[in-house]
Amino acid sequence: MQYLDTTFYDRAVNWFLDQPFIAFIVLICVIIMAIPQLRDGIKILFQKKKKQDFTIKYADETISFEEKCISRDFDIIKIKATTHDIGVAAEREWLKKKYPRYVNNMQMLSYVQTEKGRITFDILPIKVGEIKKDIYFDITDFYKGAGVPTFKAATEYAEQTIQSLYK
Repeated sequence: MQYLDTTFYDRAVNWFLDQPFIAFIVLICVIIMAIPQLRDGIKILFQKKKKQDFTIKYADETISFEEKCISRDFDIIKIKATTHDIGVAAEREWLKKKYPRYVNNMQMLSYVQTEKGRITFDILPIKVGEIKKDIYFDITDFYKGAGVPTFKAATEYAEQTIQSLYK
């Protein structure tokens, strides 16, 4: 017998690897798991090439948005406004345009320390159908510290992305 000096685990793995059907199933599973990341990567590449700024007029001001990161789990949006009231209204307008049927029950104020300094974010967890996503609005330009408590609410992955975007 050729398997006397091997473990049961070694024999089982070798047997599975010798079966083409099982190898094919494993390959399909790996491909299916990689599809969301691949889709997000392709979307980001094409968004950078054909990026169009979204602007709105509110009162006498033109507010523009810079979509710094759009992903499956979260979006990072910089709002270029001058006052807090107009900036908050602009957040809702952007959400209505990008996610028309969104539902939002909460809003958090948070910050992330980057090489350029402290960046303040309004974080709005939204739900569109069954999909949950966090929207990070960069409100640093118009937020003047209105005495609202802040939370360390950014996820570790979102914080790393923010730090790489604000270098």
